[in-house]
Amino acid sequence: MKLTYRAQSSFLVFWVLIVTLLFKIIPDKQTAGVIAGVGFILLPSFFLFLEFVNEKSKIHIAVLALFLSCSALPIFLLRVFNWTADFKTLSILGVSTNTLHLMSNFIYILIIISAIFHWRQKK
Repeated sequence: MKLTYRAQSSFLVFWVLIVTLLFKIIPDKQTAGVIAGVGFILLPSFFLFLEFVNEKSKIHIAVLALFLSCSALPIFLLRVFNWTADFKTLSILGVSTNTLHLMSNFIYILIIISAIFHWRQKK
């Protein structure tokens, strides 16, 4: 199976819009966060799988793996394993959830930039 980098970048941007909508329509922020987290894990995981099977772009693999290991999975696991706690008060290895989210946003943007860069290179 192959998915173009153009499609990847579109899915990544579309998911941000969906997540924004989720937090507006779901009153329980924990539930909205878990749904968003599942998408932030599944989408990059699928793209990472495709990279290993098809393209093998080291740059794209690196940013996808970085996002999953340093952002999406830690944030998701913090949410799930600390369900009753106020998410804003949590941290992992001394890094606050606020800092994790900032790093996550930055790395996610890098994934989008990487997908767009590779899309433009393929033209």
